[in-house]
Amino acid sequence: MPPQADSAAGRAHGEFADKTFTAPAERSDRMRDIVLAHVPRDRAIRLLDVGCGTGSLLFRLADALPMAVLSGVDISSANIRTARAQPAGRPAAVGVRFETADYLDYVAGPFDAIVTDGVLHLIPGDTATLVRKLASDLVPGGLFFCSMPFDCAYNRAFAGVRRGLRAVRSSWLDRLILKVGRFLHGAEMDDERLRERVDYMYIAPERLMSKPLAACFASVGLRGVATYPMESTSPSQLKHQVTVFVREPDQALRQPA
Repeated sequence: MPPQADSAAGRAHGEFADKTFTAPAERSDRMRDIVLAHVPRDRAIRLLDVGCGTGSLLFRLADALPMAVLSGVDISSANIRTARAQPAGRPAAVGVRFETADYLDYVAGPFDAIVTDGVLHLIPGDTATLVRKLASDLVPGGLFFCSMPFDCAYNRAFAGVRRGLRAVRSSWLDRLILKVGRFLHGAEMDDERLRERVDYMYIAPERLMSKPLAACFASVGLRGVATYPMESTSPSQLKHQVTVFVREPDQALRQPA
């Protein structure tokens, strides 16, 4: 791995390796419904959740897709420990597999579908390398569901705010952000969930969904087929949308067997 990639991977491990993140229930419900609108339910598809967090989306998909083989990968060992501890009370989720790994080093494909919710913009490193891996991990005709911030004035401005906060981060600023979080979301989130989100106020996106990024996807045979809005759960959250891509069969795969 080149030095630049090593540095990027080390930065990601440093920021996320010991942290948990549980997606809001309404967000996971929304992603589940979008996935179910596109994937087949009558066969045992293989599905991977990249940056699965504590498994909230995969457990919902396990309930809806009992024939599917579901896997989740996350760079945070704390997330994976939490996810693995949950299936005891969820019979449909017993077969869901979780693994701690950097996705760029993860080898387990190909998959019929890959989902990633609020993660793709956080993976450091070369975008073209990341996009090529996503395409190579899908079977021809496979689907990629990507929820991430899109290119707009709000997201560009807020990314700048996050970079500024990161430059002056301190314990008192952490406490101030937590205090504001309690004021805005104390009724629906406990302190544990709010503390999870403090770190994200210092992380600017590596990339946004944009025309150049869509062109990068297209260059490896990932064609956009649908776009869905994703409602923000906080004014401090970057504005997201969900884009669905299909992997076009390449010339070799179109040849008769």
